Amino acid sequence: MFIAKNIFVYLLSMLALCLLIIFFNYLGMNETTNLLLSSALFGIFITWYFKGSGLCLALFSFFYWAMFVISQGLEVIWMLASSIIVYLVMTKIIPKLKTLHICDRQTARKGSPHA
Repeated sequence: MFIAKNIFVYLLSMLALCLLIIFFNYLGMNETTNLLLSSALFGIFITWYFKGSGLCLALFSFFYWAMFVISQGLEVIWMLASSIIVYLVMTKIIPKLKTLHICDRQTARKGSPHA
C-alpha cells in the first residue's frame, strides 16, 4: 500500500508540474522563467515528500529523461538542473544553516567566546 501511495503521489506531482507549466504560460510568463520556476517547485515538493532521500534523484532523472526523449530540447536539461539544485540546497545547505550560530554586536560586547 505504501509503494502504491508513493507512486500515486509521484504521478500526481508530474501532472501538477505539467498543469503548472500550462497555467504559467496562460498567464503570459516568459517561457524560460516558467520552466525553471515550475521545475523548482516540483523539486521542492518531491524533495519534501520523499524527505530528501536518494530516491529523489532517481525520480527526477526518470521524469526528465522521459521528457527529454519526447521533446529533445535543452530546456529539459535546465529543468533537471533546477530540480537537482533545489534538492541539493534542501538536503545539504539548509540543514547546515539550522546549526549556524550568528553573533550579534551585543553578544560580542559582553565578552562572549563567540566574538
